[in-house]
Amino acid sequence: MISGLCLAMSSVAVAEEAKPAPPAPSQPNPDAPKPVTPKAPPKDAPKPAEGVSAEVKAGTGVEKREVVGEAATFPAGTTVWVWSRVLGAEGSVKHVWKRDGQVAWTATLNVGSKRWSTQSRRTIPKAGAWEVEVQTADGAPIGTVAFTIQ
Repeated sequence: MISGLCLAMSSVAVAEEAKPAPPAPSQPNPDAPKPVTPKAPPKDAPKPAEGVSAEVKAGTGVEKREVVGEAATFPAGTTVWVWSRVLGAEGSVKHVWKRDGQVAWTATLNVGSKRWSTQSRRTIPKAGAWEVEVQTADGAPIGTVAFTIQ
């Protein structure tokens, strides 16, 4: 019995010795992710709108004023619907569709009240990284959604 206990204790000691020591705080960890520096908006970019916001989602359709088939990835050839619930905007908003960072299409959509849902859609035949930014009529960003076409 005592020898079994000694074996168990020695295996614990071996397991602890096998762990690599964490790098010293003064040395950079080569496996650590690199910090991401946010891009500064262009100097002529509109400032965010005060008191106006949009919840934005991407999916395969809209039913009863809500998005359905919500996802972050869609197969090529899918008609992607971008739905937004706009709060506090008046007149109209824009859905600015961007593929790989470049504007591909813009939809101007009417807003009928302080709480309004609206949508736009595109059939996307080719793979790429997409983002749809919701903007006020004067171009101030109020919400965004990103998705991938594979």
